[in-house]
Amino acid sequence: MGSLPAPQQYYGNPSYFHASNQHDAIRNAIFLNLGYLPIYFLAVCIYKNPNIVRRYKSTIIFAGVVQYVLTLPYTIFNTWLAIYVDHEVQTTVFMCTFVRMGTSVLNFMSFNALTAISISRLLLIVFKLNCGLAWEVFFFTVASVPILADIIYMFFVSRPTENAICGPLLFYYELAPLMVWNGYIFGIPLIAVLLNSVTAGYLLYKRYSADAYLKNTRRTVNELFIATALLIQSVIPALTMSSKGYRSMQEIYGMRADPWLKEVIETSGYMTTGLNMIASMICIKHFRQMFKQLIFRDKSITRVGDVTTVTIM
Repeated sequence: MGSLPAPQQYYGNPSYFHASNQHDAIRNAIFLNLGYLPIYFLAVCIYKNPNIVRRYKSTIIFAGVVQYVLTLPYTIFNTWLAIYVDHEVQTTVFMCTFVRMGTSVLNFMSFNALTAISISRLLLIVFKLNCGLAWEVFFFTVASVPILADIIYMFFVSRPTENAICGPLLFYYELAPLMVWNGYIFGIPLIAVLLNSVTAGYLLYKRYSADAYLKNTRRTVNELFIATALLIQSVIPALTMSSKGYRSMQEIYGMRADPWLKEVIETSGYMTTGLNMIASMICIKHFRQMFKQLIFRDKSITRVGDVTTVTIM
């Protein structure tokens, strides 16, 4: 391995965005863009009721903003592939690698917001430590460091490899960083599921066992509903991203997945952002009310921060 040329000498070599990928790119771009509809709905809710920011800034809003910002380059890239790459488009190995792998890494990183929120909520609900938004940003940054280091490493220790979207591009030839890459995709989303499950379980225990807690059932927003929403929100990317990691590991060890299974895994990954935001909003009564107000012009909706209360009785 040590005799392989340094990858820097390949940076300027020609590479191509492949027209054969356009059909898949059209499908991916449609799902990615549709996935932003719940986030746009969240923006409308904030516009109509700014009190939502105060109430949900460290949960639903933080998750929505981070996922929108970090998946947007990936969405733009796939939309460009769908619209313009109907023939072989020449670029360089460096640009192919930077765009293809860079946007994918940002896409994976976006779900670290759910891990950061799960840590913050666990500390708040179980240990009574109010971390706040700044600490969530810190947790998000820490969770993102491994994959950032891994992708930077790839630009210095790698070799050209063909790829269905564009190629040749630089990719690992060593097993260790490849295992880190796939282990990260496979494992990080599961942390959010585990921590959110602990928080939701703790709230359920308090709900049904503590008389003092039962006396305080009328709350501006019920913590149990938020915990359930965050749990569902974290389960969806855990399923889609972890299945991608599992499929990649199958390829590493020479195992072949059924074509239909591969298609399901690939397609579900592009729907993740939209599905997890929809799932979380369905669980929270106020967003269901806002949806009714927007669609059916139902005026009997009270505002968050005014007199709205949600009961779990």
